[in-house]
Amino acid sequence: MADAVMKWLSTANRLRAAFFFGFASLASWMPMLTVWLEDHGLSKSHIGDVSAIPWLVMLVIQPAWGVLADRVGKKKCFMVTALIAALVFASMPAVEMNAGMIIGMTVAFALFNTPVLPLLDSITLDLVANGRVRSYSTYRFWGAPGFAAGALLASWLIAVWNIDLIFYLSALFLLLTWLMLAGMETTHPSSAGEFSTKGIENLLKDKLLMIFMVVILIVSVAQSSSSFFLTVYLREIGSTPAITGTALGVQALSELPFYFLAAWLLKRTSAGNVVLIAVFGTVLRLLMYSLNERAAWVIGIETMNGITWTLLWIASVDYVDKRVPARWRTTGQSLLWAAYFGAGAIAGNILSGRLYEVMPMRNVFGINSALAAVAGVLAIGIFTLMQRRHLGRHSYHKSNT
Repeated sequence: MADAVMKWLSTANRLRAAFFFGFASLASWMPMLTVWLEDHGLSKSHIGDVSAIPWLVMLVIQPAWGVLADRVGKKKCFMVTALIAALVFASMPAVEMNAGMIIGMTVAFALFNTPVLPLLDSITLDLVANGRVRSYSTYRFWGAPGFAAGALLASWLIAVWNIDLIFYLSALFLLLTWLMLAGMETTHPSSAGEFSTKGIENLLKDKLLMIFMVVILIVSVAQSSSSFFLTVYLREIGSTPAITGTALGVQALSELPFYFLAAWLLKRTSAGNVVLIAVFGTVLRLLMYSLNERAAWVIGIETMNGITWTLLWIASVDYVDKRVPARWRTTGQSLLWAAYFGAGAIAGNILSGRLYEVMPMRNVFGINSALAAVAGVLAIGIFTLMQRRHLGRHSYHKSNT
């Protein structure tokens, strides 16, 4: 019996469980935050502003958390931030809420919740580099069913209790994540030397890379409406909690086969072409939202999430990794993270909130579909042409590292 318990608590299984519970925590609050804000009396435009706060905090504070983690240890930083974030989540429903308090508490949970999943990624990559566990994707895979489970459970339980339950559930899943790492031995290779001002300067001179980042930023702005306002849209077209939960669950589970399909596609075509598939998939997905009037049909639309999100992100990471020399790899990936999860999410939340103030969410999806089409045209008309013309002269070659 003891041997069976120890085998279950192996490093590999702890990591699988940590990714499952970590993304379940994210799914418990993130899709429902706009609904919670609306139920607490915020105006439609202010919903967009406040829902952008976690991503603004991420853009500003994430580099500081990275430096601190390199100095004191990633696991120590994870244990502290995850525990404090869980406590802040659990206290949110108990605090008397007004606009100022909502903003303050949102900043507080974002400040400590922001580094949790990136630190889990980094800890896993360290273990992979040291041969302690298998490839990173083997463990990141478990985040998708975790997200589905968190979204489904939150939607079902809200129907029984109330919307405040999302924060209790987020805290619970975060504590379970904390427990999975509490007894796990980790490694701590320093990566501080990989970052350099010269690296950023050289990357910013790469016109093709910067155009790619602009494309990703525009797509992120468009996708923000489906990432953060989907539950508001579902409520608008008469969804039930069961339909909403099922749609969010399908959204997460649809990612699973595309982790493998993306790897297959990247062996047979360029990362840029895979990004184009994801961008025009986004155009179609957002257009379908704008034309749809039945909540149940959204479940079918959510099956496209693997195309629009998983393919986009995996191909983008691959493109940047191949474009950037090894010594500036961390810097290049940081720019990608900042473009999609930072600037894109912030601008997308604010834009969608402003548009929602003056029109139904269905129309907002239509506008964002057109915006994604602009990104696709930009990618075809400029990005691919410049790639063919200047690949030989301007690409960073790994052989120069």
